[in-house]
Amino acid sequence: MRRIAAALAMMVIAVLALAAPAMSLTVVEVAREVRCPTCNTPLDVSNSPAAERMKVFIGQRIAAGDDKQEIIDALVGEFGRGVLATPPKEGFDLIAWVVPIVLVLAGLVAIPFVTRAWARRGAQKAPPEISAEDAARLDDELRRRDA
Repeated sequence: MRRIAAALAMMVIAVLALAAPAMSLTVVEVAREVRCPTCNTPLDVSNSPAAERMKVFIGQRIAAGDDKQEIIDALVGEFGRGVLATPPKEGFDLIAWVVPIVLVLAGLVAIPFVTRAWARRGAQKAPPEISAEDAARLDDELRRRDA
């Protein structure tokens, strides 16, 4: 009898644990993940009529017990992948995540090479030689200035 009671208690706890995230989900949490299709701003800050309808839709889906991903998937199905606030980390959209990281790493790797090249170029340049005529003219100008 104790085993049956313990098993039932565990099942009740598991059901409550699974239902808790769906109950705590808010419209704002989902709205942060998508963009308004008309003004292309985050849905949580947009006030366009389309955004208001999307927020009502999100509220209805939360009330129906859908989780965040199910709601986002429904919005993507309706409006396309452009409604996502951030591109998915898969397929062709993975480029949007990888390219910036690669460029920053390449820039960090290039810094020592570029600074060495600049230092060598600066050290190799000798000051330009002045001609005898220019030196005489400079001396004349300095004497007139001091006089």
